[in-house]
Amino acid sequence: MTTRQAARDERIEGASWLHLTDDEALQWVGRPSRFTLVPSLALAGVIVLAGGVFEIVLGRVTDGSLPWPIAYAPLAVALVGIGVAAWTYVDWLRLLYVLTDEEIYVKRGLVSRNVRQVRLDRVQNTAYDQTTVQRLLGYGDVRIYTAGTGTEDVVFESVPRPERVKNVLTELLSEQAPRTPQERGGV
Repeated sequence: MTTRQAARDERIEGASWLHLTDDEALQWVGRPSRFTLVPSLALAGVIVLAGGVFEIVLGRVTDGSLPWPIAYAPLAVALVGIGVAAWTYVDWLRLLYVLTDEEIYVKRGLVSRNVRQVRLDRVQNTAYDQTTVQRLLGYGDVRIYTAGTGTEDVVFESVPRPERVKNVLTELLSEQAPRTPQERGGV
């Protein structure tokens, strides 16, 4: 484990939304792949570039005596592009997936928060899938099915190396021996 990963794990372990028992440890922590940011960031770049081109064209067509709303229009276009880039990054940052040796967590939000928590002993099956592009770029979806439902209950969307995530989850599930409710902290 690198120093950076250790620092990240330490920050996550101290998070108020994560409820680790004394003998519970983080096994995997991740976000969607950074490749998922590329389309929106490319759009943001095109918008900023359009603002720059708009400024150049306006400067050549006029003598500089434009009313202020028109004169600042290229700046407004560029600011929209910057806003798109910032929104894309914050949207990516707000989603976090955590596997511990007892639970699965999906946290959404930075200021407001929505945390989905599933005990590993409820997991019945796991799968992962990748489109051709996702496979080439090394990310995909991990689907987790729990007891009592016919559909997936948790999806880790666009995670890097989904086969590795599924393997970690499969190992954790195989280590889960049938336990009594008292051993799980229940009655």
